[in-house]
Amino acid sequence: MASHVLGATVVHAAKQTKTPATTIERVFKKWMEKESPRLQTECIQAASQREGLVIGIDDFAIRKGHTYNTGLYDLRGNTLLDVIPGRTVSELRAYYQEHPELFTLEPVAVVMDLARCYHTFITEVYPRAIRIADRFHVNRYVTKTLQNVRKSVQSTLSSRARKQLKQHFRVLGKRNEDLADQERELLKDLLHYSHLLRDVYEWKEAFIQWYDCSSSFAYAKQGFIRWCRQGEKINHAAVQSCLKTMEN
Repeated sequence: MASHVLGATVVHAAKQTKTPATTIERVFKKWMEKESPRLQTECIQAASQREGLVIGIDDFAIRKGHTYNTGLYDLRGNTLLDVIPGRTVSELRAYYQEHPELFTLEPVAVVMDLARCYHTFITEVYPRAIRIADRFHVNRYVTKTLQNVRKSVQSTLSSRARKQLKQHFRVLGKRNEDLADQERELLKDLLHYSHLLRDVYEWKEAFIQWYDCSSSFAYAKQGFIRWCRQGEKINHAAVQSCLKTMEN
């Protein structure tokens, strides 16, 4: 009966088996109490034996703005290794001390966001691992900056222009090469409203190109310096704040 819930919902499984949903839920939870520890042990053992192990670590909200946990992943094995209560350095340290099997992992790299607590913690527990700032999280700083500039520009425009810019803000955030023909025409109208917005949009696109085209460390370093200099010429507090984070 519990297997019917995998990949479905309790309600769906109840209809398929013609069993009360409360019964399905009770049976499934009881089954998971036995199955979860077994699967977790298998995943950690597989990760400990994996050559070229790459771990991912990231927080997720239980109650946004209040309670967070941390997920630990085997990225090449596509498995969740563990869920750690909390996300502070002290909480992570305490959990690892209680679960020594996690110390047996020997990752060659750990992928994470830019949170200082994760970089500090990973340096302590996996000192030989390369720390990689995940592209999604890094790129989000730039796209968020673009939207902050868009909002400040928006407030200075006429009601018609303000409405158009607000309604189509997602067009600004998309990669230029992924835009449809109609979106490209719309983008021209949006960028026509402000030289500042155009400069920040081009700066955002240059960052994407830097990620895509950096074929070596030396080339990436030169490109990053060039991108920072491009941003330094943009007179807006959001851009300068983003640059400070990137340089750190």
